[in-house]
Amino acid sequence: MKKLAVVPVISAAMLAVMASAAYASQYVAYEGQAFTGRSVVIDRCGVSNIPFGGSYKWYGDGQSGRMYNQPNAEGVMHFELRSNRNAEQRTPVGWKSIFIVC
Repeated sequence: MKKLAVVPVISAAMLAVMASAAYASQYVAYEGQAFTGRSVVIDRCGVSNIPFGGSYKWYGDGQSGRMYNQPNAEGVMHFELRSNRNAEQRTPVGWKSIFIVC
């Protein structure tokens, strides 16, 4: 009987984790202009290097993104993508890395 009680608790915990993961800000980098070519989704907290600079889409859903013109978030922050607003640019960008603040 105790095993049956544990299963719903584990299932509830897994649903809570999955639900929270669904609401994370995402930076989508595209290889080409106008959101074409290969793409990569960056949504983890902390520093990530951006492999493509052709265009981007930002889905602000709770975390802000600090943008850097150097890899590994080195140097001065160039721009901050807001935590509560979406953004996009159809033309090339010079950002080389992002720090997602969680």
